[in-house]
Amino acid sequence: MKGNKVKNKKFLALVAAATMAFSLSACSSDDDSADTAEETTAAVADDEKDTAGINELPVGDSGPQTDGPLTVDAVYFQAIDLEQGSMAMPAASESDMHFEIDIATTDEATEWGYEADQFLPYLDIKAVVTNTDTGEETDLGTMMPMIASDGPHYGNNISLEPGNYDVSLTVTSPADDFMLHTGNDSSGVKGRFWDEPLKFEFKNWQWDGQLI
Repeated sequence: MKGNKVKNKKFLALVAAATMAFSLSACSSDDDSADTAEETTAAVADDEKDTAGINELPVGDSGPQTDGPLTVDAVYFQAIDLEQGSMAMPAASESDMHFEIDIATTDEATEWGYEADQFLPYLDIKAVVTNTDTGEETDLGTMMPMIASDGPHYGNNISLEPGNYDVSLTVTSPADDFMLHTGNDSSGVKGRFWDEPLKFEFKNWQWDGQLI
């Protein structure tokens, strides 16, 4: 009987030792996980410190404008750096602001195979601002397609004297840039792109030369 008791005691001691080792290992693993989580949180916080916030401001008081198959809005914020490839774009350090044009299709666009609320590429957009105090007009240059973290849009870094402005956007048809299925089958589209340029007006834009 004594031999069995000794064996039992040894077995229980081994079990206890194994349990303690596992507990210590688990604690160490928990500590490592906690340390890793803290390091990750700190790294994210550092990244956020290095990332400048964007405060989009409306161009004028007209709000988004709809004309046929497109809804267009215009906003502006601090000039930004762009990876330009072969495109010539003013540097942020040489510009007053980033002028952004947001484009979205309407239900009318389904006639030529597009879903509503989609970005439409291949658009030629002419942006002209008129100083309502002097009558002077300024062409804001080529509005290029580009992609930001919140999706695609058209835009440009621009320089503009402070003043009171009305903004006119003219969007020509992209018919020459798209091929349309027109055969008598299920892939054919019934509608066609617009013929005359679409116009969008944004009134009462007060640009004071300062960005918040």
